[in-house]
Amino acid sequence: MSSRIGPTMRRCCRLSLITILVLVLPASRIDAQRTTLFEHGIVATGDWLQANALPLDRDATQSGAAALSLRGNGWSVDGGFLRVARDLSNLQGGTLSVGRLLPWGRLLFVPTVGGFIGEAQRSVDSTGFDFVDPVTGARGHTPRYSYSSGTSVGGGVGLTVEVPLYRILAARVVASEWFFSGDPLEGDRARTVLGAGLSIRLPRIR
Repeated sequence: MSSRIGPTMRRCCRLSLITILVLVLPASRIDAQRTTLFEHGIVATGDWLQANALPLDRDATQSGAAALSLRGNGWSVDGGFLRVARDLSNLQGGTLSVGRLLPWGRLLFVPTVGGFIGEAQRSVDSTGFDFVDPVTGARGHTPRYSYSSGTSVGGGVGLTVEVPLYRILAARVVASEWFFSGDPLEGDRARTVLGAGLSIRLPRIR
């Protein structure tokens, strides 16, 4: 049975287990030197997520995410937009996630569990053909792509690490593993995204 489970699924299961354990870990156990500025209020975040898939072999908007994070009492609730672009596929749509705020010195760790709904697009070399050059004998392949799109629903787990830079500005690195539904993604549903971004704490409205 274990031989049928691919490495991507095993990696996602391990990451999911770690995330769940951290989410239920009492914050008091690692509650030293709190980065209080980014643990309360509303924080706007933006991330570039193409770190593990460059270069793209086509002209396309790269992967990224933007969200508003409502934070307090050791938890965060985030709503935003996610785009994951690969050489032959796009995924983009809205996200909603919940995370645990775990400060450690000047660092703030935020493990998250989230959901996605949006659109999936994919091109597949469905009618391409191989050929042999009659002069040189060299072999080649001519691709012919078919295009499909459809609604996609997904879920994922991730980890963000933030460090304050200056007053209301913090740098962040992010890693997450996502799985998506939808006919266009048949046989290719997993996406791993790695990247970096910024967090800005918004002023309170009085």
